[in-house]
Amino acid sequence: MAYRMIDLERSGSVFIATLDHDENVIDPPFVERFNDVLDEVTATSGPRTLVTTGSGRFFSTGLSLRYVEALDATELHAFLSTIDHLLARLISAPFVTVAAINGHCIAAGALLSLAHDYRVMRADRGFFALPSVDVGIPFTRGMTALISRKVPPPWSDDLAISGDRFGGREASSRHVVHRAVPEDAVVPMSVEIAERHSGKDAETLGTIKERLYHDVLEALDS
Repeated sequence: MAYRMIDLERSGSVFIATLDHDENVIDPPFVERFNDVLDEVTATSGPRTLVTTGSGRFFSTGLSLRYVEALDATELHAFLSTIDHLLARLISAPFVTVAAINGHCIAAGALLSLAHDYRVMRADRGFFALPSVDVGIPFTRGMTALISRKVPPPWSDDLAISGDRFGGREASSRHVVHRAVPEDAVVPMSVEIAERHSGKDAETLGTIKERLYHDVLEALDS
């Protein structure tokens, strides 16, 4: 069992994955566990959707800097490739996915949310940011394609170049997230969206996503 825990529960047609370890930083055990989650939901027959949320004040603060700072260039490239693969799986999942952003959603954590079909963010507290430029770890080509595809310009460029933080209301006004709601409505609204789309045909939806995001998937797979 990965020590970066992701708890998976099911309520009817909706699977709820709760990132539940400190700031939900992303390291190899986290990636492994999230892939396990996708395996389980994908293997389930009948209507199903996935809602991903965090715990406490954090959705995810991104890469574990403690882990990546110990890597050489080759090792870092290999690790980022595993994240690209996870993002590709999520963006092309044959079921609807919703990121219920309960708190800070930073860097690779923000990329994880962008790979979901829908994003609901807490309005009053928590920040959305892509501070790669300040951390010194450039986005991969696939991550750049994901940002450009999921966030409209000029906000996509501003997010990537400035590294600035947006609160939920501002993120909504810039079309980074679909809804900004009170804290107690984040997960319920996300579940409501997921339930509304739970009956989609998996094969058809998977094909649509693969074609819709062909350029992003190609960049992530490269």
